[in-house]
Amino acid sequence: MKTVIYYILREPLLHFLLLGSVLYLIYSTLQPQRQQKQLKTVQQSRFIRISKEERSLAQKQYKLLFDKNINIKKAAQKELYKKKVLLKAAEALKLAQNDPTIEKIVLQRMYAILNSKEKQTEPSELELEKFYKEHLKDYSKKESLSLFHIHFNRLTKEQTKSLYQLLQNINPKELKRKKETLSIEDLNKKFGKYFAQQLLIAPKGEWLDTIQSKDGFEFVYISDYSTTQAYPFEDVEARVYRDFKKAQQKENLDKEFKRLYKLYPQQKE
Repeated sequence: MKTVIYYILREPLLHFLLLGSVLYLIYSTLQPQRQQKQLKTVQQSRFIRISKEERSLAQKQYKLLFDKNINIKKAAQKELYKKKVLLKAAEALKLAQNDPTIEKIVLQRMYAILNSKEKQTEPSELELEKFYKEHLKDYSKKESLSLFHIHFNRLTKEQTKSLYQLLQNINPKELKRKKETLSIEDLNKKFGKYFAQQLLIAPKGEWLDTIQSKDGFEFVYISDYSTTQAYPFEDVEARVYRDFKKAQQKENLDKEFKRLYKLYPQQKE
């Protein structure tokens, strides 16, 4: 048995495969970092022009799904501008091609590059406890919630993703939707138990990804909630960690977009 293992370990092909695996891991780790550095070296400012036809088409695409009463004009233009900025930045990295069929792949790749950091440190216990105290209301037992919601009977995965991205550009106060304040019992009756359970652990101040209700799907924005006592830190530490990392990622992504928006300003007509 020892002899067999000895000959296997001396096999050149095995050495080649192991070396190839190590090099691939190193390349896959460093490649996004390299592209991030390349992106930061681009200094030339290039204006982004959005034509009336493009704005009109973008609005029509979303209006097919959204209620006609919802004003999505600003949000659709912001989303269109964001895509153009990413594609321009992708050109600087030689990722973009003149082929609309790969536009989605390029945009996904750009998000991955913007999200990549040279070093992401794990939060310490003290940092998590500080975050917990600063957002204590998020980790307290909820009695009622004030929210905006948009209902859909059915959605494909592609539609869900597209609408979720668009909603990040919409202030819920701009919607022609009435804010509702509902108790947990009311939420159970109106939307179903699963829906209510999801909102009990959801943060406020941001659009949530689609949640299934008993009658379809809902995009929800929680503006505030009333609470009783806070849960002990030890009981919600996993949630605090998840929320901390998410907030950190959002902050980093916002900074990257601000930098890109300065690099590629929108041309005013």
